[in-house]
Amino acid sequence: MPQTPEADVPPAQATETDRNFGIAIARAFDVLRCYSPATPLLGISDIARMTGLPKATVSRLTYTLEQLGYLYRLLPTGKYRLGWGVLSLGYPLLTGMPLRHLARPLMHALATDMGANVNLGTFDRLNVIFVESARFDETSAARPDIGVSHSLLGTVMGRTLLQSLRDGPREALGNRLRLADEAAWEAAQPALAEARRDLERQGFHVSRNANFPGIVVVAAPMAVPDYETPLAFNCALPLARASDGEPERIVGPRLAGMAQTLAVQLGYR
Repeated sequence: MPQTPEADVPPAQATETDRNFGIAIARAFDVLRCYSPATPLLGISDIARMTGLPKATVSRLTYTLEQLGYLYRLLPTGKYRLGWGVLSLGYPLLTGMPLRHLARPLMHALATDMGANVNLGTFDRLNVIFVESARFDETSAARPDIGVSHSLLGTVMGRTLLQSLRDGPREALGNRLRLADEAAWEAAQPALAEARRDLERQGFHVSRNANFPGIVVVAAPMAVPDYETPLAFNCALPLARASDGEPERIVGPRLAGMAQTLAVQLGYR
């Protein structure tokens, strides 16, 4: 399983008592994080409610972000949507990731053969984020996309990433997850234990009805060196295809094999 130092685990949330922490920068990012597919257009009052910041502070932040191109104000409503400058921030990261380019043809081949969606993801603070996706079925309820972020505890890929860490980093991240939402942490314990057993026994994790009804998700971690960010692949297919053990017999071994092949190509193993 991947051997990851604590430094590669998503960093703990800094507080205002940290003298090196830029509060104004953090608040600007808090504003940007308010936006989602469900909330693409927000006014100052909306953002103030979501962040807990005073309206005057939000007004200054949105004005600054608009001037920098990271927000765009719609004049008829006075509300803001994300600006194209946000997209430009992610481009250098995605294009500078050799794994995406190597993985893409293998992921598409697996998606075509399995008739299922295949994704590559990593940590995003206490979430998991997709950095590459091969979509077989555009109508699927589990239709993924690059940049989509999900709960770490609430997804098969997230639990696989967490349980693929070494003991120390895994415990440190677990403590942060527990502090963030103790009820969610306790509720996730059976699923986390199942993921741990699966990874130790077969190198991949299978979960039925995990994120969407009628969907089976298989996830496999990728072995990476200590200086790299933990990574994992998943594959989502209809539950109807799981009755003969296809996820365990075919999908899981192929997903884990793909992860191993890519690790070798990148010189990780």
